[in-house]
Amino acid sequence: MSDALELKPIQVVCDNNNVSSDQTIEVIPGNGACSGHVSSERNEVSPLLSTTLVAENNREQHFHVDGCDDTDSPSQPKWQRVRKELNEVVVWKLKLWTVILIIFIAIALVIGISIVVCAVGHDDEDEKYVKSSFVVARFFRGNFTLDANSFTSDTQDEDTMRELKQQLTGVYSSSPALERYFSNVTINNFMDTTAQFKLEFMMPLEHEELIRYTLSLKMVKNVLLQHLYDRDIGDPFYIIPTPLHMEAG
Repeated sequence: MSDALELKPIQVVCDNNNVSSDQTIEVIPGNGACSGHVSSERNEVSPLLSTTLVAENNREQHFHVDGCDDTDSPSQPKWQRVRKELNEVVVWKLKLWTVILIIFIAIALVIGISIVVCAVGHDDEDEKYVKSSFVVARFFRGNFTLDANSFTSDTQDEDTMRELKQQLTGVYSSSPALERYFSNVTINNFMDTTAQFKLEFMMPLEHEELIRYTLSLKMVKNVLLQHLYDRDIGDPFYIIPTPLHMEAG
């Protein structure tokens, strides 16, 4: 019997019923010869390679599924979820953002209309008065001191008294609270830099509340003081606020 090995080509069937074109060599053992090392090694490696390829294919498919846009995914950005919710149709084929906008516009219109109605339709009862019904007189007397630098010594006393009267008349004629009750102001005397004055107000028959609040001594004096403090030192016929004295009657 010959010691030579007979070589015979065979075909190896790979996974997925695909026939490989690679040829292996089957070694026919003879005289104690071992089986072909190449064939056993290839048969051992091929299943591993096939398993690896299948795993990679599965992993690619898994990645592909995860890569799809899933609007309900928790990892989706918050602004995208909010935008989706705002674009949802809620009523009458109107989207949510449209409904919210309509609600805000309606609220703004209601507030605006209410303000206009209140401003136009509201009548201030306090503004309705007949000045001829003010028949009760109320007087205030006092004196004040002029800044010596606010007028010249050549000014006649009559001119100074006239200027002071115009100044006090303007104060109380422009007062929102006292204008309707103010009647007259008189400068009785002017000596050196001190002048005496008298204020006259007219009230209706029902005047208890007026005397207590609007035409109280404190109110009438504070109106004049506020005017004096608002003026600048050096203005013509500047009245010094601190020496101002006033009393009722």
